[in-house]
Amino acid sequence: MMQMILDGLSGLGTATIDPLWRPVLAWTALALPLWALLEQTDRLHPYAEYRLSQLILAALPAGIVAVGFVELLPGATRTAVLPAPSVVVLPPIETTAVSTVSWSWMHAVGLLTIGAVGIGLFHLGRLGLEVLAVCRVRRRVGTTATTSLNAEIDRLRKQLNVGRPVQICTSSDAAVPVTLGGLRPTILMPERLADAPEARRMALRHELIHIRRRDDCAQLVEQFIVALFAAHPLVGRLRRQITEARERACDAAVLDHGATPAGDYARLLTAFADGDSSRRLGSLSLSESSSSLTNRLTAMRSSMPSFLSSRFALGTALVAGGLALTLGVVACSDSIGPSSSTEETTESSPSTTANNDEVYMAVDDQPELVGGMEALQESVYYPEVARRAGLEGQVIVQFVVDEKGTVTNLKVTRGVDEILNESALEAVRQQTFEPGREEGEPVPVQMSLPITFKRPEAGSPETTTRNEVVESPKWSPAVASIEGGKQALQDATSYPDLARSAGIEGTVRITFTVRKSGEIEDARVTKSVHEALDAAALEAVRNVSFTPAKEDSILVPTEMTLPISFSLAGNGE
Repeated sequence: MMQMILDGLSGLGTATIDPLWRPVLAWTALALPLWALLEQTDRLHPYAEYRLSQLILAALPAGIVAVGFVELLPGATRTAVLPAPSVVVLPPIETTAVSTVSWSWMHAVGLLTIGAVGIGLFHLGRLGLEVLAVCRVRRRVGTTATTSLNAEIDRLRKQLNVGRPVQICTSSDAAVPVTLGGLRPTILMPERLADAPEARRMALRHELIHIRRRDDCAQLVEQFIVALFAAHPLVGRLRRQITEARERACDAAVLDHGATPAGDYARLLTAFADGDSSRRLGSLSLSESSSSLTNRLTAMRSSMPSFLSSRFALGTALVAGGLALTLGVVACSDSIGPSSSTEETTESSPSTTANNDEVYMAVDDQPELVGGMEALQESVYYPEVARRAGLEGQVIVQFVVDEKGTVTNLKVTRGVDEILNESALEAVRQQTFEPGREEGEPVPVQMSLPITFKRPEAGSPETTTRNEVVESPKWSPAVASIEGGKQALQDATSYPDLARSAGIEGTVRITFTVRKSGEIEDARVTKSVHEALDAAALEAVRNVSFTPAKEDSILVPTEMTLPISFSLAGNGE
């Protein structure tokens, strides 16, 4: 039971390290100094600080989405979520060891993922309850404003160029002015402002500027991002910085309008120092905050900085900063943090045969292992140290068989531990192949081999550390062939009109089993592009005939992976 839990944690950590944690780590490295700079500087206009803080927060989900998009691009480096491309996956080799529970950093990543998801779900639930609370308050207060108050709000809307319809209500729930967002924002005014027209007018200007800038919509998006990444401590600090900068930006806009004396406005803010918005409105209401009163009064007493105060300068800075942050997250996520394979190892033979453009993924005649599967089994060694530590798992080795049949460009695309990774590499390194051929000429072909190091079931006797295959391999290294070759597959492939007209293209990989009868079964998509192209690729594989593989003149089943490309320049192939 414990081993099942550890395996699940390890799998979760492997699946999330590249698409989630590496971008998060890259964003942290880029955002932390920018956040600290915004905290310390007083040279920025409050509105510029507000928008730049929002930009830093938005770069977190944008960077994660951008990394995921880059991963799906043709030719992009594969992660642990997607298998390494290969024309054929050789049979898994299994060895055994004494059962011992082991812990690795990948288990910690899986545990961290579970914790982060749990915290995020909790805060998303709280956010949903706050949305419901705001809706209940809006229905309860209704319309309680007088005709003169409605006329005043309409007059101020025209002066401030607020195009959205606004509803105003007086409420005993509001100790300070509060704005509830929505299709028709609602301003809740404290009853004590009913007999103070000048103070009420200044408060209304402040709230209307919030509405004109659509701060209510921005705040809802911010709260969703904050809830989603609530486990990250920097996200909460950014949220507080954004909230304070938003209020200072509105103060600056009210004073810039020219109709509001700074002294009267400062006295109004001081009068609200002991008040706060209703707890039932949570963090979704736009309201005065007594916690930021000192900063706001200090900002009012000082002259407003002019740096990035113009729309053009700020817009240029936001566009440039957004692109730099997002692209920085994408670039840094490839170099920051540990690899998705526990200890990824890459080794190239001195006699590297070809560059990546010349390596074939599918050829007419696949490479054949000299000596068969027994030669490979004889080369697999379970290190004594790993056996005693109870390390186990599957190592996937990707390599290229060159024109001479030599194994080159070895690398681990999914690892377990450095010791087991090196053992798997050494086993594959010792092999010799009959080279693959395309149109009769030997060519380099990329392949993959999974080697599984496995402990015995409870109660089974201990075994030695070499030649410990617990069962015969299910599949033969021999490869079935398409009757009619690649041309037959191209003829059977139909490019869906809907996908073509929509400009959808890419390479779909289909993995399937060729039985001894030549029939295929268990055909499945291992690299998807689009539902229409996936279905067309599956149909093409089912419509061609295969010649079953032979080993020592005996028909054997084999598992294959075929890439089927759809290009707008021509039909699928």
